[in-house]
Amino acid sequence: MLTRIIRWSVEHPVVVLSGAAILLALGISTVFQARYDVFPEFVPPQASVQTEAPGLVPEQVEQLITRPLENALQGANGVSGVRSESIQGLSVITVSFAEGSDPFRARQVVAESLAEAASALPAGVAPPKLSPLTSSTMDLLKIGFLSDTLSPLELRDLVEWTVRPRLLAVPGVARATIFGGKVRRIEIRLRPVAMLARNVTMDEVGAAVRAAVTVRGGGFVDTGAQRVLIEARQDAYTPEQIAAIGIAPQGGAPVRLGDIAEVRESGEPLFGDTLIMGKPGVLIALSSQYGANTLDTTLAVEAALDEISPAITGRGVSIYPALHRPANFIETAIGGIRIDLLLGAALVALVLLVFVRDLRIALISFVSIPLSLLAALIVLDRSGQSINTMTLGGLAVALGVVIDDAIIDVENISRRMRQAAAGTAAELREVVIAASSEVRKPILSATSILALTIAPVLLLHGIQGAFFTPLALSFLLSILASLAIAMTVTPALASLLLRRHAPHTEPRFLGWLKHQHRRMLGAILAHPRQALLSVILAGIASSAIFATFGAELLPAFRERHYVLQLSGPPGTSLAAMQRVGASLIDSLLHIEGIASAEQQTGRAEQGEDTWPPNRSELHVELAAVDGTAEERILVQIRELLDRYPGYQTEALTFLGDRIGESLSGETAAVAISIFGPDLDQLDRVAARLQSVVQAFPDATDVQIKAQPGAPLLRIALDPARMAQYGVGTTTAYDSIAAAFGGATIAQITHGERMINVAVGLDGAQAVQPESAAQLLIRGEAGRMLRLGDIATIDMSRGRTSVQHDGGRRRQVVTANPATADVAGFVSALKARIAGQLQLPAEVYLEFGGTAEGQSAASRELLFNSGIALISILIVLSLAFGGWRAAALVLAGAPFAAIGGSVAVLLGGGVITLGALVGFVTLFGITARNAILLIAHTEQLAFAEGFGWNRETSLRATTERVTPILMTAIIAGLALAPLALGSGEAGREVQGPMAQVIVGGLVSSTLLSLLILPALVLAWLHPHNDDRHGSAGAVLEGIADRG
Repeated sequence: MLTRIIRWSVEHPVVVLSGAAILLALGISTVFQARYDVFPEFVPPQASVQTEAPGLVPEQVEQLITRPLENALQGANGVSGVRSESIQGLSVITVSFAEGSDPFRARQVVAESLAEAASALPAGVAPPKLSPLTSSTMDLLKIGFLSDTLSPLELRDLVEWTVRPRLLAVPGVARATIFGGKVRRIEIRLRPVAMLARNVTMDEVGAAVRAAVTVRGGGFVDTGAQRVLIEARQDAYTPEQIAAIGIAPQGGAPVRLGDIAEVRESGEPLFGDTLIMGKPGVLIALSSQYGANTLDTTLAVEAALDEISPAITGRGVSIYPALHRPANFIETAIGGIRIDLLLGAALVALVLLVFVRDLRIALISFVSIPLSLLAALIVLDRSGQSINTMTLGGLAVALGVVIDDAIIDVENISRRMRQAAAGTAAELREVVIAASSEVRKPILSATSILALTIAPVLLLHGIQGAFFTPLALSFLLSILASLAIAMTVTPALASLLLRRHAPHTEPRFLGWLKHQHRRMLGAILAHPRQALLSVILAGIASSAIFATFGAELLPAFRERHYVLQLSGPPGTSLAAMQRVGASLIDSLLHIEGIASAEQQTGRAEQGEDTWPPNRSELHVELAAVDGTAEERILVQIRELLDRYPGYQTEALTFLGDRIGESLSGETAAVAISIFGPDLDQLDRVAARLQSVVQAFPDATDVQIKAQPGAPLLRIALDPARMAQYGVGTTTAYDSIAAAFGGATIAQITHGERMINVAVGLDGAQAVQPESAAQLLIRGEAGRMLRLGDIATIDMSRGRTSVQHDGGRRRQVVTANPATADVAGFVSALKARIAGQLQLPAEVYLEFGGTAEGQSAASRELLFNSGIALISILIVLSLAFGGWRAAALVLAGAPFAAIGGSVAVLLGGGVITLGALVGFVTLFGITARNAILLIAHTEQLAFAEGFGWNRETSLRATTERVTPILMTAIIAGLALAPLALGSGEAGREVQGPMAQVIVGGLVSSTLLSLLILPALVLAWLHPHNDDRHGSAGAVLEGIADRG
């Protein structure tokens, strides 16, 4: 079958090369039109449900809103997990679905479940809202606005009603969340004494205002020639117009609202605020849609912002257009890898010319490289994958194999043509077909082994799988495309370009190398026991070095952007957090290399974060600095954060923040969830657990997620006293709500805007927490009472939030390890906790976070690798008709890994998943060399009749010197830019991969050219028949040869 494909390609070269030209054109078109992103979509399908519950404290929100909604959602089809957080006035539930689920179908399931549950929610609670479907990284662009001339109300109006609609209209934008400024509302500040004098109740005020601002349809009138629409409305848009509204109290004379209240424009109560470059302003945070092209969408948003900028800056507003721009990382990362690949390609072409000294042979070898990589890109793009740092990393790692394919075929064809005496075109074609067929079966076996070695990565689940599956897929597609091109394009080009091929002498340096190699190999062939001993020692050395490595499957990404978490003591006000933030930003901006900084405190309306006022997040954007400067800046930032005692702080990269939140809902590497039914008990266990973790070596940033102890004013209404004084429950609740912040009673429309109308108590009469008992409430027959007459009031301690996971109450303690060996840190910490923490009945712990995700991925990778190893043994046994050759191929792996292990050791001694993929690729290249050497030795010994002897081994190995050296040198040079630039942005995964491969190619080449031939000659001697051999017989055979 393979020979027929090769023969057809040689006989129809024009057709084959026309197809190659079409492939090249499609590939180039794909490069320019593909969807580019930072990383693949690494978060499984999720839906976020937010429900506003004004005035309710966290425990009330949990019981009345979160639990009913959770119960409805947990039983929905396809739901794999439900997490929730209940804070003051808001319930947020995150629903996760199984990997591979259709995100749009998942949202439909959530929407159907919510429709059934919403009707059971208490009165006054807003309908649950489903957040827009966003990408994994979520953030698209953060834009800041500052003004010295506009008030906070005016600046917020400008951003909300001019900027936001225009940016939301850009294709690819899912959400635009606004922080800061003041949301305009009309406030009716009632004067209780005036209300009492005129016998007006709060209910009567609310009814009169709602009636005045309510809009109803007037219908239409048909005349003989036309239909006339009727608009009936009462002008009540301004404070003056609302103050003129008439009220007809029961048993009293009509009064104007302005007689009993002050009506004015003000801002809504703040749940959050922002600082731009240390000053109060307005921030708009844009999120990208699921599947959107981050780069294109960012550029489109910036173009839209440029369109409206004159109207904004003309009003005295300064714009900060890139407080966080993830597209910067995309441009840097992908641009850097592109340059590395182009530089590598140039080096490949140069070395090919140096080795073969024939432009035609070099061209045949070189052309297959871009064709293979572009073919993989086309398939990835057509299958819906974005082009990101992972897919490009897979292409970069595949370079070594693709180059090997190209060199093996062309070198073998060239060598066979030099050896053949044929002169006619037909004879030369037969030589091409025979030479290409000769190496085809070994290469097919080697490619199968490569596919099996990458399969464990391809089969990973979870976030690690989502990250690395595209890398493994692009690698697999590249080597398969390379195999196909080696069977079609390479022989077709060879048959055309080498028809008049004149034999050429090899370069002098290559002849000298072969001479030295033959001399050294001759000595080693005489002592195969030493060769076996070197393999055994290499295995021991590799194991010893590996044992010293730490494990960190996902590295820290150098995005030139940091996220700083800042949490004050429970109950800290927005104003206090803003003062701390202003001081911190001022210090940050004095650090060289920091370009901008902004702070988000609390939460935004319908934002994705559920933060109390005592929690802030600062986004720090760096200038274009290198990796070393970035690390220096991070150290300075952490030193600066340490100057704020009493505040919990943490410094993260943005992607680290997102990955952590996706794994466990927390940003830290280690998240210990405490589950139990009693919230007070959970708080006590969390405090003890925090002490244990803080005392553990290398534990940093130890925090309790939902800190207890927030100040709480408890007002316990007494039903008996309320009945005695004739005070209704609704009246009491409305009075309390009006006293503290005001209660929204209506909405008015003004142009495009919707403005709330709220009722509260006049500033002079407004109740403070410590004097809440003095609040006046109207009872039966107009009698005025104090709130203290019908309720017990005291200051207490409450919670800022109540968290659930899977419907279970939980408290969380988080930490970050100061060591790179995250897996070892977690293992030791678990042992320490088990020995020092006694848990009450019904309370238990679960470990999560990126560290636990790493452990799960490691276990899965180990299991999958075991299955892959068995499969490789089967493939090799089938290929060579016995287990000896299979064992020999695998035995060389530890020796080849020595160079990669040294590279990891020099790079810091930490194994990442990228480095593991590098070892997988290295094993594949080593296995290919071993398979081809064994196959060529057998070809010479049996097919060509040279016999199984020392001279045959010398000849077989010498003839493999050129392709092995070319592959090693060219692959090493092609990956050298990535390996040397591993400290730069975008190379966090590919850098360690390239370092392992480059380092491993050194030891792999020594193995293939010096050690392996001796083992092949002794181990695979014809008298060592697999059907009769044993391990002892193998060693005896080697000993006999020695």
